[in-house]
Amino acid sequence: MKERKDTKRLEKYLVECGIGTRREIKKYVHEGKIKLNYKIILDESIHIREEIDIITFNDIKLTKKKLKYYMLNKISGYITAMKDEDGKKTVKDLLPSSLDTKGIFPVGRLDKDTEGLLIFTNDGDLSKLILSPENDCEKIYYVELDREIKESDIERLENNIKIDNHVCKSAKVHKISSKSINLTITEGKFHQVKKMIKAIDNKVNYLKRIKINNLALGDLKLGEIREIKRQDIL
Repeated sequence: MKERKDTKRLEKYLVECGIGTRREIKKYVHEGKIKLNYKIILDESIHIREEIDIITFNDIKLTKKKLKYYMLNKISGYITAMKDEDGKKTVKDLLPSSLDTKGIFPVGRLDKDTEGLLIFTNDGDLSKLILSPENDCEKIYYVELDREIKESDIERLENNIKIDNHVCKSAKVHKISSKSINLTITEGKFHQVKKMIKAIDNKVNYLKRIKINNLALGDLKLGEIREIKRQDIL
């Protein structure tokens, strides 16, 4: 059913209220935890009028959360997590104390020793759009190599190189110098860039993510954070 301008799919509205993922929301609906105008709803696909209808979860009235978006130029030495049970430094430690971090999380991850662009948000839909391989969201990395890269190496990187029994999607390579490249990938496998470089018998000496989809690191200083808008990314 096509969504009218004055209505919204219930599932989409519940996601915007921040009560869970789409899978969790479907479970809540089927368990009878969601009510529309005080009546239990068992179909998450129905359309509601968010300005008029009263939607409750466990009999508590819902309101849409304010979606937040930030970009950080990550410093090496920090784990991409909001907390660490072993007390290691996390990217949360790089966020200013004045920032309300409730509900926000880093989208994807950067290795501890990797610098560069990291997005923080409380928008689960955006995270899925960026991270799902089928969406082909481009991530560009600046890579400094241990030895010179050959044209045959570039050809291998661009044509479905294999790592850990996984055939990578086609990548793009822009050669900057004999030992540095910009590498564009659309996946986010564990240590993917390092493993791709290892597969051509080379080694990453320095790694920095410089762009995610339309959002470029630009002049953001190392360790600096900036508030952005959703449309800056997509």
